[in-house]
Amino acid sequence: MVAEAYVRDEEESVAAAESRESRRPKYRQVRDALASMIDELPPGSVMPTERELCERFSVARGTVRQALHLLEVEQRIYRHQGKGTFATPPKIDQMLELVSHTEHIRARGMDPTSKVLSVSSVAADARTALLLDVQEGDEMLQIERVRLADGEPLAVELLLLHAASFPGIADALGSHSLYDVLRHRYGVELSFAEETIEVAASAEREADLLGVSAGAPVLVLSRHTFDVAGRPVEYVRSHYRADRFRFRTRLHPAAQGGHSLPPDLQLRLASPEDARGLARVFIAAWHAGYPGIVRQDVLEALDEDETTDWLGSLTARNGLTTWLVHSQAGTVLAFSRHGEDPADSRRGHIYSLYVHPHASGRGIGSALLEHGLRLLAHRGLDTVTLWVFEENEAARRLYASFGFLPDGARRVEPEYGAQEVRLRRSSGSRREEHR
Repeated sequence: MVAEAYVRDEEESVAAAESRESRRPKYRQVRDALASMIDELPPGSVMPTERELCERFSVARGTVRQALHLLEVEQRIYRHQGKGTFATPPKIDQMLELVSHTEHIRARGMDPTSKVLSVSSVAADARTALLLDVQEGDEMLQIERVRLADGEPLAVELLLLHAASFPGIADALGSHSLYDVLRHRYGVELSFAEETIEVAASAEREADLLGVSAGAPVLVLSRHTFDVAGRPVEYVRSHYRADRFRFRTRLHPAAQGGHSLPPDLQLRLASPEDARGLARVFIAAWHAGYPGIVRQDVLEALDEDETTDWLGSLTARNGLTTWLVHSQAGTVLAFSRHGEDPADSRRGHIYSLYVHPHASGRGIGSALLEHGLRLLAHRGLDTVTLWVFEENEAARRLYASFGFLPDGARRVEPEYGAQEVRLRRSSGSRREEHR
């Protein structure tokens, strides 16, 4: 009886499974069958034609196309116009590190080459001037090329460089690494880069260059690279085939004392277009933090339009030292400015650090300050100074937690009428002589 009941249960389970399968959409059933087929095929194998698949599965062409579309979205297959549909080869793993595409591909035992599409001279617009610390209208070298590995196109790249800084560089690239050329021909040593990765649908021209269908997913990488002095060197935007690339990074626990932003906030360079948001943070921070420290008439006279013009001119003139934190909706919540000490170019200087009162208590000020100190250190400016109102106890506690101590300098700015003290922080020995 037990054996009979077991067999009956097994039969009922099989029948139930078959019933569930029959209720699944046909295109899903075809997709699953094709996925199993792909697992058995060598990478890059040609898939059967749509007509052959219709006959094999006894379904309409629309059903086959739906199944193939799912597999393409999943990046199990790719289509090449006029050649057919192919099983996707293994993806190329690339670590997120400051290594050129050429060096990375060569390290994988593949042959890296580039096909230059265009080399043109363009005038720097406001955004480019901000990114590469040049004057608006300066001559920029714009190089567009396709990056290949073993002859297969993998990425379309648009590179921007300051023309006066790198004469003749377009002729030197070819199959050479850009970073090798910068190092050996121009004496540029790179220090760090900021990179963002987004997903987009390929435009028709990109798709044609990459050998994929229009609208196929691509990974858009934007890299902003700096040298050891903290000067911007390049800005490059690349569109990688999402079916052939995936990017990896290695994560480590934050160092003790490290400060990071909440996950819903973002840090980026400020531009003149952000001046209105910066002004609102500035005025709100002064109104909340300086009553009883700064004269009341100074606080009452703060005007949003005037402050916007002032901060806009500062950002336009020296935008690379102005960083802001914004919400997911794009609202500016905090900003900081840093650069060389106006009294001694061998030192760094924190010009300002403001957090909107509504965003206080979230560690934003600490994260901004740490970011600025790190960038100054990349420029070799390990000793950093700043001015703070003597009675601003909250700010002084924050700076003290980062090692800032009074160095004896004091001042009173007539327009503020409040005593300020200068603080100094050095990553070296305390034996450094105060100047």
